[in-house]
Amino acid sequence: MFHEAFLAGIWGSAGSALGKLAGTESVVDSNIDTSLATIAPDVLSFRPRRLLNFQSLKIGDSYAISGVILIIMVLVNTWSSRHYLRSLDAAPNSVAPTVISAASSYVLSGFIGIVLFEEPSSTQWWAGAILIIMGLTLIARPKDRDKFT
Repeated sequence: MFHEAFLAGIWGSAGSALGKLAGTESVVDSNIDTSLATIAPDVLSFRPRRLLNFQSLKIGDSYAISGVILIIMVLVNTWSSRHYLRSLDAAPNSVAPTVISAASSYVLSGFIGIVLFEEPSSTQWWAGAILIIMGLTLIARPKDRDKFT
């Protein structure tokens, strides 16, 4: 049960990273309307790490790649839902799978954002991530039923 819930979190964070990647300027188009640039200059100046370089593509090609990434994102999110539902089916209650799936997705999405998309992180974020991981270990640990009898 815990294994399936954690896999749901992993697939969920991969799906969110693919969704963000599909909508980035370097994938979609390098010639974005200037009126958008005045509204959200920070969002439009975002570029994933040099690992992904789509600048040499034509506009039609970049939209095709963006569409393929979105289709893969839907498939990955479907796979995440499959693991989540399997963990709910195996669990005696819905609390543990929900917390494990959501927390692992949050922490892994943060790591992906820091590594792949060069997002800034603060000590407050790291403290929160550590608290989430500690909470996960408390929820996921096996119950000692013989201890109280």
